Amino acid sequence: MKKLSLMPVAGLTALAAVLLPAADDPKPVKPVNLDCNTSADEDDPHISSNGATLYYDVAAKTKIDLMVSKYSGGKWAPGKPLGGYVQSPMDVKKPADDRSVFLTADGVYPQYFYFASNRDEKEEKGDNYDLYVSYRDGPTKEFVPPEAVVKTDTADDELHPWLTRDGKMLYFSRKTKDGWRVFTATRASGKTAQGFDDPALIDELPPDYHHPTLTPDGNTMYLQGPLDKGRWGLFVSKKDGKTWGKPEALDMLNDPSGPTGDRSPCVSRAGQTLYFASDRAGGRGGLDLYSVSLADLKK
Repeated sequence: MKKLSLMPVAGLTALAAVLLPAADDPKPVKPVNLDCNTSADEDDPHISSNGATLYYDVAAKTKIDLMVSKYSGGKWAPGKPLGGYVQSPMDVKKPADDRSVFLTADGVYPQYFYFASNRDEKEEKGDNYDLYVSYRDGPTKEFVPPEAVVKTDTADDELHPWLTRDGKMLYFSRKTKDGWRVFTATRASGKTAQGFDDPALIDELPPDYHHPTLTPDGNTMYLQGPLDKGRWGLFVSKKDGKTWGKPEALDMLNDPSGPTGDRSPCVSRAGQTLYFASDRAGGRGGLDLYSVSLADLKK
């Protein structure tokens, strides 16, 4: 009778280390590529509070345009230009870029539309991005011509507005000499377009961790942050009292295949889904928009 040759215990341990994932390694999460994506660069997704309208921007030939996609029949319809008074005109020498939307709650009017643009009063392309706000008085009404958000706009770039649930605190990104930083501006009432105090830096968040988006309770922030080789990744920070904690990389979601990486996070108003942009492999070309369940990121 032949005797079976047994591998030494040390050999079995080494083999298991190769074949089995480490207990601490997060299981990769596969996000959903949205139906509205094209071969162009789609970026800065923002989902309306009812989850039925998606705002984003796309890099056109001469400018960055704001786009809108409606959810119908289980799919996101092809995006259409926002148009109206909000979108910068094309019939000028240097069309301005419009991007980075935040829309207040559906069904509550006036409904405010915050975004960033490098337009200026002379209808020439500006030198930097500033924050603007518009509003409409009903679901079928047109958004009125926008105005600059008082006290937030400087000679530096300001992008990525995000209002807290009560409307009393505005988070946004500003490009400083140290890199992109997160600032906040507060106000007494969340029911108006303006009224913000002078912005304050969130100094516990390091440079280049920016593009903030918050869960409904205001205690968890998702950010875009730097990775190696000049790439971007998605990070999460938790609030402890009044202080934001060190951003932690979402290793189960960040994908190494894209030259740009993963960026531009947006949490749905119900706090269930994270939308973002990525040029990871398997997309439709350039930056695409994706969604993933926040519950999957917590497993």
